[in-house]
Amino acid sequence: MSVKVGVANMNVPDIMCKSLMACAVLAICAVLLPGCKASPDTFQSPEGSQSNLDLASIPLEQALSSGKPTLAEFGRGTCVPCKAMKPILEELAVEFGSKLNVVIVEIDKYRDLTYQYRIMAIPTQVFFDSGGREITRHVGFLPKEEIIAQLKRMGIE
Repeated sequence: MSVKVGVANMNVPDIMCKSLMACAVLAICAVLLPGCKASPDTFQSPEGSQSNLDLASIPLEQALSSGKPTLAEFGRGTCVPCKAMKPILEELAVEFGSKLNVVIVEIDKYRDLTYQYRIMAIPTQVFFDSGGREITRHVGFLPKEEIIAQLKRMGIE
């Protein structure tokens, strides 16, 4: 069995010319296309406006002492259910922005908080009242509708 390579019948100048053209096309795409793709930290809200949400950069202790209820998710960026929860949490942060803190606690980065709150599996969502006291928690993927129902039971609408 023989394998025919596409460049076998081409001479060196032809190969160089095609390679140079391919590099030029890639360079043009690199210059023109960055604005077309949202960065991983950019969230497109349902209303169509963009905001840079980095829920993992908000310190949990700061959120708990703000006087607002807090939804904290303990997880890891490589965890599949945690990845599925991230857009839900981002949507909730936009929808309930003035009424609720939404925080992602990376368990590898904040091991002390992971132990303090006795996190045994991820993702774990912990609901805190406005005084920073734990109300309830859930382990695993939690649909947005169930989160909203819990928030309503806490008086957040």
